[in-house]
Amino acid sequence: MLELHSVTIGQQIRSLSLTVNDGELASITGQHGSGKTTLLKAVLGLIPVDSGHISIDGELLTPKSAPYFRRQIAYVPQYLAVPEGYTAVSTDYLQLLRNAVESGKKLLIVDEPSQELDSEALLSVDTMLKEAIRRGATVLAVNARISENQINL
Repeated sequence: MLELHSVTIGQQIRSLSLTVNDGELASITGQHGSGKTTLLKAVLGLIPVDSGHISIDGELLTPKSAPYFRRQIAYVPQYLAVPEGYTAVSTDYLQLLRNAVESGKKLLIVDEPSQELDSEALLSVDTMLKEAIRRGATVLAVNARISENQINL
């Protein structure tokens, strides 16, 4: 379970509260620059919240606990940047999402792809997200096409 309690991050996100249970998906929507990716980075413990708190399975996400929680999270970023000297196994968004779903992680964090996807690829994304939910994962995704549990920033 993922819980955000009165989370504020900069000027973008103000006093946001939400709960996403195991086997549920919360869909984050909003205009460009509204804080969608910022919110995902906060849930990953990569950036701090200014106020409020985030908890995973009832445990508080803090700078010290973030590395522990990240081992339980599968993350599909909007942009894939591979550090110099490393080789990416795959930079294909659909393959990254498929790997994340199949990883069996408890929490799946999915940002929207930076490139345009055709209708067949979009259907594949939605199908994979629903598969993750069926497997009992908690899913937080930037995805305007899925209307259930939608949070507009």
